[in-house]
Amino acid sequence: MTGDIRMLANITPVLTKSYYQGLVAPFVKSHPGVKVTIESPSGKDVQSTLQQELVSGSAPDIVASSLDPVVAQQMAAFPNEPWVASTPLSGSTKVDGKTWQVATGLQNQSLVYYNETAFAKAGISTAPKSLAEFTAALGKLKSAGYTPLQTAGEWVTGAQFAMMANPALLGDDPQWYAQRNDKKATFGKSAYTTYLKAYAGWIASGAVPKNSLGEKYQASIDNFLAGKSGMYIMGNWLNASVNSAKNLPFKVGVFATPTPDGSTPKQMSGQAQPYSILKSSKHQALALALVKYLVTDKGAVTTSLKSEGNFRSGYSYPGTALDEAVGKIVDTTPGTVGGTSGPGVNAGFGNELNTVVQSLYTGQSADQAAAKLDSWWNDNAGQ
Repeated sequence: MTGDIRMLANITPVLTKSYYQGLVAPFVKSHPGVKVTIESPSGKDVQSTLQQELVSGSAPDIVASSLDPVVAQQMAAFPNEPWVASTPLSGSTKVDGKTWQVATGLQNQSLVYYNETAFAKAGISTAPKSLAEFTAALGKLKSAGYTPLQTAGEWVTGAQFAMMANPALLGDDPQWYAQRNDKKATFGKSAYTTYLKAYAGWIASGAVPKNSLGEKYQASIDNFLAGKSGMYIMGNWLNASVNSAKNLPFKVGVFATPTPDGSTPKQMSGQAQPYSILKSSKHQALALALVKYLVTDKGAVTTSLKSEGNFRSGYSYPGTALDEAVGKIVDTTPGTVGGTSGPGVNAGFGNELNTVVQSLYTGQSADQAAAKLDSWWNDNAGQ
């Protein structure tokens, strides 16, 4: 097989172009005549870039990113073979019975990273488990001179909210989104409202700076690693940034996100570094061979897992104390829940949630925010 493959990739502070180039390099070396070009999003993210390229007829061969199921019909179905079925969460993202995304690993996202020095100075001796304890800890951190909770604008605000709230929303009822589609449930009478009220209170008290929306994702990481913040809610991929940081002025700890009653939450989990192949690709066999390599080759998978501190059954790699701490949380979690996209979830919900959570910073009340989510869901039903 020969040909030129274009791969539109999710570029992050950790998953750089050079990372992807190194990941595909062994495949390219063993396949003379094959070239793989890694492309960054030209829009605000991979999803919007892909949709623009689909309209213009310039879609790539492969997408290396999580995608909303709204584009599933544009993707080739992966074959019904054991290597496909063995990839993480392959069955949970099927659309119309077909697997259109395969991933290298699992990400666990309901995590709170914290500054152990800040906790000691604030007199916090144990990790908060309930929302009330979490709120009290924020107050102590503020009194100790720290930014209590690190957040940012862009996509971060809504993502952090979901990392906290989705375990409570879906933990006891995995079919909650289906209930919402059947109009048997509302956001206004769900755990989301509980967390929206807590979040609004944090903004009002100054536990979350009111100018946070002007901050970029990378800046939020930098501020946390500089020791300016007490806590930072983020997925396990933050491990990579912590592990690579030099001369950290404090030790980073981690605990599971707080729940309304202090019980152990399920982890909001998702596919790590998933791949999809466009139906429009003129190199179907080559694209499939490359994706199969990326999600089954031991070296490629291990490199992928190590890059963000991700997990996959049957794979292990040397880790740091922080990696082990996250692993213990994963080992003791009562289960997993989904995020803000997937089968049964209206397309664009994650973006709308982000907008609604950010509206709390401009004076919207928690009840108004929940009502906005319900209104949006009704207006976008079935999409």
